[in-house]
Amino acid sequence: MTDVLSAPKFGPRAITYPHPINHDWYDWPTFSDAEFERRHALVRGFMAEHDLDCLLVAGAAHLWDRGWANVRWITNYMGTMELDSFVIFPADGEPTLAILGLNARLPDRVTRSIFPDVRGALNTRTILVDRLDELGLHRGRVGIVNPTPYLSVSRDHWAALTGTYPEIEFAEFSDEFWKMRLVLSDEEVACLEEAARIGDATQVAVMEQLRPGMTEHDLFRIIYSTIASERGEIPCMVLAGSESMSSPTSGFQRPRPIGRTITPDDVLLMEVGARDPHGYEAQTGKAMVFSEPPPDYADLLDVMLEAYHRIVAELKPGCTAKELRAAGSIINERGYTIVAPLVHGVFNPIDAGPFVGTSHRPDKDVVLEPNMALCVEIHPCTTDIIKGVFMGDTYVITADGARNINHRLEPKVYELG
Repeated sequence: MTDVLSAPKFGPRAITYPHPINHDWYDWPTFSDAEFERRHALVRGFMAEHDLDCLLVAGAAHLWDRGWANVRWITNYMGTMELDSFVIFPADGEPTLAILGLNARLPDRVTRSIFPDVRGALNTRTILVDRLDELGLHRGRVGIVNPTPYLSVSRDHWAALTGTYPEIEFAEFSDEFWKMRLVLSDEEVACLEEAARIGDATQVAVMEQLRPGMTEHDLFRIIYSTIASERGEIPCMVLAGSESMSSPTSGFQRPRPIGRTITPDDVLLMEVGARDPHGYEAQTGKAMVFSEPPPDYADLLDVMLEAYHRIVAELKPGCTAKELRAAGSIINERGYTIVAPLVHGVFNPIDAGPFVGTSHRPDKDVVLEPNMALCVEIHPCTTDIIKGVFMGDTYVITADGARNINHRLEPKVYELG
């Protein structure tokens, strides 16, 4: 094996926790043995379909930790501060989890993984190379599942793998892998339902607590504190903002509050990706105003509701991106633009599908089946993105339609008064 990793130095090639661990001390959320057996059978089937001797599944903290989705789905591990991480899943032999060196020294972190072979390094390329050597994989075909559909693994990882193993064919995958996961188990749907309950609680809390004279920081405080009090996972995606309907400055919600005071003239923009303790995310956000909207905002809200109900009416087995895009076309027909997708998937890496309706990226088409889940988010804006409104909920496809799991609040415009 050629050593292509001698410089620069990244510390030890691998760190492992050397002491006994009492797993009963750490009450991390997990799934049943049967659920993980189901998932690993899917992985092995994927490997057989693509003639793979080993699969390297990448993950990291992309976009509110969604880049962890594939790693978490296989191992139950949820990292912190990782520059990179991989699941090394051989066709023959035991899987290995490669993570940040610090986390490999911490027993509570290590116990999150259902796989006992957990190794850490500042840069996990050494672990990948060494584990392939241990498995005797010096030739053959090894798959790499990229962390997200539009990002590949880093150059130094790729150079280490291809430079050390010139006789291995490395094949990259992305869409093929997340499509395998789209039909959810009953345990996964239960997680989504809990996430939806937490998200609904944030919307109720905003309705009950936020008033003119408070600030955007109060808006974020209410949302985050509700997620924590409802035992949701933090961090998670919170996009929120307030805009004057008479003098707006942005039609899109923000990831961080600005120093703005809520006024009686405001519309609220909220897109909350609440997560249950297992990391499953159900997005929601209800349209809220503090006074009767002026005609321009009334029209935006009207087209938002119309597009929402048209798209929901299409959600059923057999539905494709074509039908969903057509249902949302009323937004463009009424003179507005679409910034966010009309429909996107859940608990997948960023930009995984189904992903339908934006003007700045291609659709990722999926033929809907029962127990698939997706978020409907309707976000019409003026073409300059100065005025906009938002409403969204998460749906699970049923045998003959779809079920809104964000069912605590009716999908309508709420006037807080």
